[in-house]
Amino acid sequence: MSPRAQPLSPKAVTVEAADFEAMVRLHEAYLAGRPGAMRALPRYVVAHRMRCDGRVLREADFTGADLTGSIFIGGDLTRTAFYCATLAKCDFRNAHLVRADLRGASFAGARLGGAVLDEADLRAATLCIVDESGGLRRLGAGASFTGASLNGARLDDATAFAVDFSNCSLKGARLRNANLKNANFLDANLAGADFAGAKLQGATLTGAILTGVDVSRLGLSRAELAACVLDPTPEAVARLGEIRAELDQAELWAKTDGAEGRPAQLDGADLRPAQGSFRERVLAGFTAKALMAVGVDFSLSQLQGANFDGADLRGADFTGADLRGASFRGAKLSHARFVNADLAALPLSGGGARPISFEGASLDGTGLMRKAAPSQPEPRAQSVLEL
Repeated sequence: MSPRAQPLSPKAVTVEAADFEAMVRLHEAYLAGRPGAMRALPRYVVAHRMRCDGRVLREADFTGADLTGSIFIGGDLTRTAFYCATLAKCDFRNAHLVRADLRGASFAGARLGGAVLDEADLRAATLCIVDESGGLRRLGAGASFTGASLNGARLDDATAFAVDFSNCSLKGARLRNANLKNANFLDANLAGADFAGAKLQGATLTGAILTGVDVSRLGLSRAELAACVLDPTPEAVARLGEIRAELDQAELWAKTDGAEGRPAQLDGADLRPAQGSFRERVLAGFTAKALMAVGVDFSLSQLQGANFDGADLRGADFTGADLRGASFRGAKLSHARFVNADLAALPLSGGGARPISFEGASLDGTGLMRKAAPSQPEPRAQSVLEL
């Protein structure tokens, strides 16, 4: 029997805000190991429009709960159970729902932008409004997952008609037999995703990363495929020697203090065939405009003053890299890693300094975000870049 068809207990418990807050505090105390604390969040609770911003609710059990309109922005909901729960119009932006049990849950109108749902189980979940007979009622009422991370998530048999997955990372996600009609996968990373039996009529896949996917079964036209990121072409692979030669020239330029060699110049190149060649490299002044570097590892490299304007760097790794004064104007950076990267201004020999630029770049899932407007404050990530 599918989760959506499972009967739930009729023993619903309606909870007011003060009582719900007391339950949350008891659960947080339980997780902290305080004496006398216990799990206090019952199944089948009815608690509308509760405020749980930034709260720690790991492994809580909200099976069958009705939490309509509740706010969980930035909360820790790792391994929390929402089995067959009603989560309509809930706000889970930037929340952590890693390995959460969301089977059969209803997310109509929910906001999940920037949330981390890696390895979450959303089998048979309903991500849009349906009528009593199970038919689709109207467009535009689906959940919004813009910029969320769903790597390895299970969405088999999910109803996601017209749901927004733009700029999401869905690497290795299972979407078997899911209803994805009119869904928006603009610029989403779908590398290695499983679409067996999925309905994709009318879905937007412009700019989507489809490496490792059998695209012949997706029913996409040649024009639609041309707008996606596919596996490297034979021509790109043939440039491997040229790419490595440019890197050698750059390191020679650095070792000789500019007497020999030159900064690497790889504008427009596809760096994926050279994956593994960019870690711990000296590439100051690297010219890398409009190149393809999805998932490339630049960690611990010296990239002072590099120009990545217009480059596709989705899922790239800049952990520990020196990026002082680098430019990422208009670059695709969704879900790139910048942990411990140096993002300061680059001091110039003639005085002054060149700041790093992310003007017009997509920053979903990076931990770098522009300052939010006062009317809609966003939770601050540990590494926030104020632009």
